Amino acid sequence: MSKLITYIPLSSVERIELRVTNCRKTLSQVKSETGAHYVLNGGMWNPDGSACPLLKVGGVMRSGTPWRTMGYAWDKGPDIRMTSEYEGAANFIAVTALIASGKPVDKPSYGSAQGGKRGRSVIGLRGGSLALYCSGNGTRDTATPETLRDELAGLSWSSAVMLDGGGSSQCDFGGERITASRKVHNWICVYLKQGGTETPPEQEDKPMSKYTVTPSIGVNIRSGPGTGYGKAGAYPCGAVVDVLEARDGWGRTDKGWVSLAYLEAVEGPQRATDNGIAIQEHIISDGRKNRPGRDTNPDTYITIHETGNAAKGADAAAHGVYLDSAAGEDDLVSWHYTVDDHAIVQHLPDYETAYHAGDGKDGPGNTTSIGIEICVNAGGNFEAAKANAAALVRLLMEEHGIPLDNVVQHNRWNGKDCPKTIRATAGAWEAFLALCRGETANVSKLDTDVDTLANVGIIDQPDYWKAGNYSKDTVEALIGKTADYVREDD
Repeated sequence: MSKLITYIPLSSVERIELRVTNCRKTLSQVKSETGAHYVLNGGMWNPDGSACPLLKVGGVMRSGTPWRTMGYAWDKGPDIRMTSEYEGAANFIAVTALIASGKPVDKPSYGSAQGGKRGRSVIGLRGGSLALYCSGNGTRDTATPETLRDELAGLSWSSAVMLDGGGSSQCDFGGERITASRKVHNWICVYLKQGGTETPPEQEDKPMSKYTVTPSIGVNIRSGPGTGYGKAGAYPCGAVVDVLEARDGWGRTDKGWVSLAYLEAVEGPQRATDNGIAIQEHIISDGRKNRPGRDTNPDTYITIHETGNAAKGADAAAHGVYLDSAAGEDDLVSWHYTVDDHAIVQHLPDYETAYHAGDGKDGPGNTTSIGIEICVNAGGNFEAAKANAAALVRLLMEEHGIPLDNVVQHNRWNGKDCPKTIRATAGAWEAFLALCRGETANVSKLDTDVDTLANVGIIDQPDYWKAGNYSKDTVEALIGKTADYVREDD
């Protein structure tokens, strides 16, 4: 489990405690020592170990000079409220407000250390309940502050404050845990009254049914059930969404409201990626020569390809038609999935051998890997296709226990320049793997330059140079090697 959301009626809360451990205690230790029913990591802290503003515990300000910003104040716990007034309260915590007075904050205020997609922790209010949220770092449920804000707004949170996240994000909600190794500065501990009850994680929002987005251009997400409400985003064609309630021809999802006229009910179980793309099936017919039918693929690797077909309309659906045709059979080629900017189509079960690696019918690429083709068709969005492919990789890694180290290029098996577009740009493969981890790639110019020098043989320890900790002697040696290389070219 990589995400937990729980709602605790304030009438059931005995007290809420801010426990400061100065980065010396683990989640398990805090849970054991306090006996709290719920434990969630709290606010951020400085490199010297002091708390970042604002943190007030038991009437004592534990951080430096505070400023006026929205956070949560309380004396005992059931009286918790969002406010910027911290003087009169015994306890106060504020990091980044996401929702205030029932409205999403237009531009949440946060530093670079809180940006990007990462694990998230949130304290908030919904109706008459205390709301707690936690998602694990490096999982499919990582989020940016903005996407997190929109998710919580879609769940009808009336207020929300994002806490420390990333490697700090961890919790114990009534025995259900998201764990991390980091020892954080402070913790939010919630104690229930004897005989008090809580709402199990996400129980209030169990989906009524699943639907697939049908229009080719996708469907708008709105903040309320009608076109008069503002846009809160969009779902792409093929996305599978959980409808939590229906009202006047509109359905509420975890991100907002969509018109049911543009959705089609899903019959039976539906696989979908964490970015909401349903996996469609166009399985190659039994008996075709490009479907060996051997249940011998141990699903050890995931191999990334590009289709190499830049024709307009050469999307995932078109490749499904090709593979299941006489032409595909005659070419004796097959793979497991084709991905474009709006769809994922499966052509073979994961456990079957496919002819995609170019290393022979019994080669390790064909017999031990799941083949994914990324479309490069004209008119398509290649960046979106890569993002969808990365989401598929995350799903397959989870389903089959495949490590990221075993996500490889087609080039590994037979030396072909494939995936060609990705391979043509220094750092692009590393950026794709970052997407597969659920991260936003951050490949620096230094990393790119180091890779360039390594490719021509000037340096042989790229990781050392990317670390940036050089001595005078090593820099002089690098200059000498570079000069020798230039002279050889002359």
